[in-house]
Amino acid sequence: MTELAASPAARRDPERWLAPGQATTWELARVVAAQREDAATTLQLRLPTAPDVLPGQYYLVRMAIGTRPFAVEQAYSLSSSPYPASDEVEITVRALAGGRASPLLAHEVEPGDLLQVRGPYGFLTWTEHDGGPLLLIGGGSGVAPLVSIVRYAAARVVEVPMTLLCSSRDRSSALLRKEIAELADRHPWFDVVHTFTRSPWDPYARYHRRIDPLMLADMLAGSRAGVPDASYVAGPGDMVLSVTSALGELGIAASSIFSEDHA
Repeated sequence: MTELAASPAARRDPERWLAPGQATTWELARVVAAQREDAATTLQLRLPTAPDVLPGQYYLVRMAIGTRPFAVEQAYSLSSSPYPASDEVEITVRALAGGRASPLLAHEVEPGDLLQVRGPYGFLTWTEHDGGPLLLIGGGSGVAPLVSIVRYAAARVVEVPMTLLCSSRDRSSALLRKEIAELADRHPWFDVVHTFTRSPWDPYARYHRRIDPLMLADMLAGSRAGVPDASYVAGPGDMVLSVTSALGELGIAASSIFSEDHA
């Protein structure tokens, strides 16, 4: 992972991504760092004030684009912990083929640039008052808000058992893979399990298929967390539907399953 210094172009034109007709409800956030890896880019944003934000929430980002409608708004989850309180937050962006905002954020936005943001929003949140143990299941960019929850627990020194199941195409597309591994190494209450859907021989993953009831049952049987008090599912819509259905087949109550769709 490499942190990129601000380019001369970014320093000359920090407002290049600001869409015309800025509404008063949008804040200006300055990009202070961009960490780019194979799977995604993590942007560190400095807000005007420290936000009142919960782990797992997201921000809307508004950007200027070169074609109609000349502005686009997209939601991006925080991957950072909101504790301790700070005016800086991190969003992790995976470039989507054909996307209008994500390729710009992932590949072209530089430190020094200004972005219009609004938030935080979202209900896929957790704090120590919600208890545990937790089962966290993420696919694609849906891993980001779950990492925010784990980082928050680590920052608060809350040793609630958590198991994170990450579904990815392969090792190179596993979002925040190194950061998640470091969290698991440092915190005995946190376990991570990978499943790769397009890399059948990579030993880094325990499973090599899409998530199904047999996988979940096997994973929970060997988990230190045991049967979860709550399950959090975030990822593409079809994955969220199939996983919540699989959890139901295992007898997990629908009232204890919380989900959020991610493109």
